[in-house]
Amino acid sequence: MDSTIASLMFPGLFLLIFLGVPVAFSLVIVSLISGWFAFGPMIFQQLYGSIYSASSNYVLSSIPLFILMGAILEKSGIAKNLFDAIQMWIGRLPGGLALTTIAMAAIFAAASGVVGAVEIMIGLMAIPAMTPSVRMSVAPSDTL
Repeated sequence: MDSTIASLMFPGLFLLIFLGVPVAFSLVIVSLISGWFAFGPMIFQQLYGSIYSASSNYVLSSIPLFILMGAILEKSGIAKNLFDAIQMWIGRLPGGLALTTIAMAAIFAAASGVVGAVEIMIGLMAIPAMTPSVRMSVAPSDTL
């Protein structure tokens, strides 16, 4: 019976997604229904145990504060100044923007130690630098 439940989970997930249910809710609905058939009423106690163990982990409580630190550094301009300084140092090398992004990620990873905060801040800094602001165009009179 367990292989039957497992084989019906994937089509059930696709059915809910195609009906327009958001992906997060589709995953929850499919897992709860499958868990009910596999474990019976014990599924809610198992679900509560995993939620409790994740919420009582003190290491995970620091992640929102590191994300807040990244947002504050980005909004205050400190991260932009650091990005510009690193870009002046190593931006002339081949692949300078990529090297600048990696160097800034290494500095902030050493400062915070949380990957999520570093990704958010680097994304806020590097994506505007990677998008071209002025498009070069050729006038029709310049063609041969």
